[in-house]
Amino acid sequence: MAPQPKISVIIPVRNEAESLPLLLDQIFAQDLDSALFEIIVADGRSTDSTRQVVNHLAGRARASLQVVDNPGILASAGRNAGVSAARGEVILFLDGHCHLPSTSLLTDTLLLLNSTQAECLCRPQPLLAPKSSATGKVIAAVRASTLGHGRDSLIYNMQLSGFVDPASSGATYRREVFDTLGHYDERYDACEDVEFNTRLRKAGMRAYTDPRVAVYYEPRRTLTGLFKQMMRYGRGRIRLAAKHPDSLSLTGLIPLILLVLAVATLVSLPFHGILRMILLAGAALYLLAVIAASIQLSRMHGSRCLWQGPAAYLAVHMGLGAGMLEELLSFRWMKFRRHAHPSALTAERSD
Repeated sequence: MAPQPKISVIIPVRNEAESLPLLLDQIFAQDLDSALFEIIVADGRSTDSTRQVVNHLAGRARASLQVVDNPGILASAGRNAGVSAARGEVILFLDGHCHLPSTSLLTDTLLLLNSTQAECLCRPQPLLAPKSSATGKVIAAVRASTLGHGRDSLIYNMQLSGFVDPASSGATYRREVFDTLGHYDERYDACEDVEFNTRLRKAGMRAYTDPRVAVYYEPRRTLTGLFKQMMRYGRGRIRLAAKHPDSLSLTGLIPLILLVLAVATLVSLPFHGILRMILLAGAALYLLAVIAASIQLSRMHGSRCLWQGPAAYLAVHMGLGAGMLEELLSFRWMKFRRHAHPSALTAERSD
């Protein structure tokens, strides 16, 4: 009888046939004994050859590899499906389009959990995956800058080691965490991990971050893709705030404020008066900040940042703001005020 694995690596996916083989090979290349980990791919009813790719690789894998069905399609439901099938003492989540920069990720995970006695491990998740478009490289630089992501986010911090708030970067858990907190809220199609990590923090569990467990992610390849991603995140922020009002902060609302100011400035153009001048001055200051940040990025990452950087910053800020505004005006967020029992494996999903 095969020994019980120490780590269950869960990968929620949908239509990731192109990127999964490389990621799985990187997991197989880990220096941890293959008997001590398993890989579970939670497939959200892919329409490409994702399942066939995984099943083919399972035949020659050096560690246990299986596909489980995710009828809920969303990543939140895929995480739950993976946890239900997992046999490991430690649950580690990856996405299908990420890159493992270290062959000791799994070994370091066990060492850190043992030495810190934390219930959760956080990790840096910079957009440094090698496979990307030229525009994707600009997007990665923008997202890693101070102006391009939340000041309270730890996912780009490759220097910090220590106990932290897990909200933005918690990704590995002791199995007992799910016994205590239940599962992911499947109504979320973004921020489901932040919502779960918020519950973890409120339960008094400890989280530790360390660059040794960093995972590199691939940025969006186009500005349109970035804008759509940010809209999803914006909707998720409002839904998170509806369920956990204490997660809302003024800095988190800045994209919504910027969008409202941008619309107000455009509306004010045909008119005259002090309000119009104030709005124009505010818009000018924002654009100057974006241009200055893009110039700084161009010095570090090349001239492409100089002319694509402003558009990428606008896609981030306006996308987040548009998602937040859409969610507020739709009143869908009202559903998230109901506290569905978190241990349910299937929960009411919003449209």
